Amino acid sequence: MSWPEAQSYCRSKYTDLATVDSMSDVNRLVNIVDAGYSGSVWIGLKRGTQKRWGWSNGENTTSQYYNWASGQPDQGAYCVSSYSGSWYDMPCNHLRYFTCYTGNTAYLIRSAKTWSDAQSFCRQHYTDLPTIRNSVQNNQINQILLSGYYIWIGLFLDSWEWSDKWILFFRHWAAGQPSMSSGSGDCVGMSKTNSGRWAQYSCDLQSPFICHGMPRPSVPMYQFMNQSMTWLDAQRYCRARFTDLAAVMTMNDVRRLVTTVDPGYNGSVWIGLRAVGVGRWVWSMGDSTISQDSMWNPGEPSGDGECVRSFNGSWYDESCSTVLPFVCFNDSTGFVINNTAMTWRDAQSYCRQQHTDLASISSPEQQNLLSNESSLWIGLFLDSWVWSNQWSYFFRYWEADQPSLSLVSSNCAGMSATDSRKWAQYSCDLKQPFICYGDDKLIKKQIVRVKLSCNGKCTLNDPSLQTTILNEIIKKLKSMGLESDRKLSWRKEQETCFIRRENLERVQILCVIGSNLLFLYLNFQIGSNYIKDL
Repeated sequence: MSWPEAQSYCRSKYTDLATVDSMSDVNRLVNIVDAGYSGSVWIGLKRGTQKRWGWSNGENTTSQYYNWASGQPDQGAYCVSSYSGSWYDMPCNHLRYFTCYTGNTAYLIRSAKTWSDAQSFCRQHYTDLPTIRNSVQNNQINQILLSGYYIWIGLFLDSWEWSDKWILFFRHWAAGQPSMSSGSGDCVGMSKTNSGRWAQYSCDLQSPFICHGMPRPSVPMYQFMNQSMTWLDAQRYCRARFTDLAAVMTMNDVRRLVTTVDPGYNGSVWIGLRAVGVGRWVWSMGDSTISQDSMWNPGEPSGDGECVRSFNGSWYDESCSTVLPFVCFNDSTGFVINNTAMTWRDAQSYCRQQHTDLASISSPEQQNLLSNESSLWIGLFLDSWVWSNQWSYFFRYWEADQPSLSLVSSNCAGMSATDSRKWAQYSCDLKQPFICYGDDKLIKKQIVRVKLSCNGKCTLNDPSLQTTILNEIIKKLKSMGLESDRKLSWRKEQETCFIRRENLERVQILCVIGSNLLFLYLNFQIGSNYIKDL
């Protein structure tokens, strides 16, 4: 696929295109590529919209500590050397001595190399070019430097970013990469053969690719049941006949749900969400894999509310009705701060309409991208609801005043079949239509009776002609979105039985035996052995 196509595929099936944090990751990526493939594969790196200083080992600490010499950086150069403990930017192709580190020990290498060659040498024989996080480490490095020499350190200017907005700066470029010239390619591929090194390519290039993350559970076809049941009865029905009550992971799923509802019905329908009374802090975008424990302010959460604001690098729980500025996440541009004060729910709706969602924060580095000067809503909220099928996805699409904090008996969720498609909580004893998901267990095979005629220039009994007709039918089914993994085949009429479901309790079976028709009506209960045998 092209890089954008691969990105969309990975986001829909997994988490995103692959990110790489270390040489261990590089080696793992190389090893999962098919043995017979020797080309390049897309990873999640693309040209960014801004340049940022980062360390060779991937860290981003220059916002906490730097030791630029007066007037530095000044040359528009991309690599950094240390001279008497002060930092200077200079062209990466200059030949300099350099330092490497392993563990807590730094080593001076008295062999003049370009910055990239020095990086490769350090990664091969030590760990990497050094990262300097504070003045103590800078003084330790300075003690082994040669007086009067510029010595490469691990700092470099980077203009690339990860598809999932991962903040680390580990890079593993091939020699001569990346090019500084425009038009040389904005997307990055990894070589299978060149020690997993990276090069830039046109994003339109068709290449295999690597995703990261656990496979997302796919949601099969939704099935609308236009009969009124309580939530529990609807759950039993869906589990017996399909897979379960409908689960929803994205706004695309919300839109698909509404299209299954019979035209003319504008009430509410059961979905598979219910309250369990045990709250969990989760993200608006639905991702449950992020650890949030480390960024709470001491003493938080304090019970002040069910939504979370960020202030001065820490998180605080807050009443969702408080109006605050907020930070959205956009798949294309990353974090977007909006200074218009809104409630948490209104901020969520705005972000979903204008961008992707309220922001999720996965690392202290991402937290550092937010303003510390004012409180901002982020996408973290306290959730007490679970899906009937136990999926750990926390996408929610509540009405403005939903859900209520006092659950009482109204602890089952219904979706409005109107244009709003929003969710509300209802008494689980309410009887209303519902939506299941999964394949219909009662329909194992469909037999369609087709009458064909020939204009005299063909023979319908010709096997090759029958195969051609079947292929045309398969193409038509695919174009209608009815592609099946079951093989289509012809059956002679005298050997055929037709099964037609008249309603939920009655099946009509018509068998053709020679020139006679045999009719059989069968009453059954959903999930009974009669149907399994049938």
